[in-house]
Amino acid sequence: MTPVVLDTRSLLDKINKILSKTKITSVFIGWNKDSDLSDIVQYLKRNGAEIYLWLPVFSELDSLVDFSPLIIGQGREKAEISFSIGTEESFLFYCPSSNIEKIISIYERYYNSDIYDGVFLDKIRYPSFIGGIQTVISCYCDYCMAGYDFPEPGMLLSANAANPLGIVSYKDLHYRLDEGFEKLFDRKCDVIYHSLENLCTYFRGKGMKIGFDLFAPFLAYFVGQDYSRILGLADFVKPMFYGMTNAPAGMPFEIDMYAKAFDDDSGNFEKRKKSFMDIVGCGDDFIGKEITGIKRIIDSNAYQTKLYAGIELNYIERIAPVTKEYIRESVTKISKCDGVVASWDLNTISDSHIDCFLESI
Repeated sequence: MTPVVLDTRSLLDKINKILSKTKITSVFIGWNKDSDLSDIVQYLKRNGAEIYLWLPVFSELDSLVDFSPLIIGQGREKAEISFSIGTEESFLFYCPSSNIEKIISIYERYYNSDIYDGVFLDKIRYPSFIGGIQTVISCYCDYCMAGYDFPEPGMLLSANAANPLGIVSYKDLHYRLDEGFEKLFDRKCDVIYHSLENLCTYFRGKGMKIGFDLFAPFLAYFVGQDYSRILGLADFVKPMFYGMTNAPAGMPFEIDMYAKAFDDDSGNFEKRKKSFMDIVGCGDDFIGKEITGIKRIIDSNAYQTKLYAGIELNYIERIAPVTKEYIRESVTKISKCDGVVASWDLNTISDSHIDCFLESI
């Protein structure tokens, strides 16, 4: 893993700029084990911030240990995803059920430190449609097949070009689909929930708080994230309401990836995209409805979970062409949340975007 060059003086200046206008409750520190941020950590703690280890779970850590691979259904082959955004970040996922002990061992070896008040668990999902429909039909390894009743891949074929998953409805953050696909995605949600349950039991045993990085609800079901259950495991969740990200988790991007996943016919792409957006109900107040749905689940189950919306502040050419107008609009859309996570990287967020954010909240 290539070390990130950090400008600690610049980081402190940005932190002080934020503290002059608002409180910093939590800071997520990435998993580069060679970075020394002890001075900044102590400064943040003195100013009331909790420090979370930002830990990817089912992707990214393969340089540290040999993980059991994700197996796709057709042909029972190892999943291969070549998607890249031109950085060190990887979108190759491994099996989310058979690698829990290995993830814990990585934490114990590299990150078990008393500086952390909690863990922020990222990549807690299956791959999305970026690898096509084949990488979505997973994981069919022996371990998963023995523990979960996955449908046979042959059950998942659909002749409906405009609506290949057979989506019937999306209401209260819950999908109704074609029977075969609904069974597949329900089982994937089971896998992710039980794996997270095991990880949370471990971290809770160490007295640590827990945060989750999640897809926006209308995308989450397809990667195995069931809000109705996993909200109860975390102290806070951060849905990625990314409207300007041309990469995984970006909302328009993921809709496009779904529409492209089934064939190369451009006409079918447009039909699928329109059908999906019509069923889901994408519109001007869509983010507000998603937030209301999350709040309803939290309240109806008496969860103590906080809802912190993730919005982009970084400008990255072609990947996240974020503007000040976009920042202002995003802050307005997520105003009913308990807080906001300034994404992705304070080290490279411009001062002008920080100023715009602080003026908007």
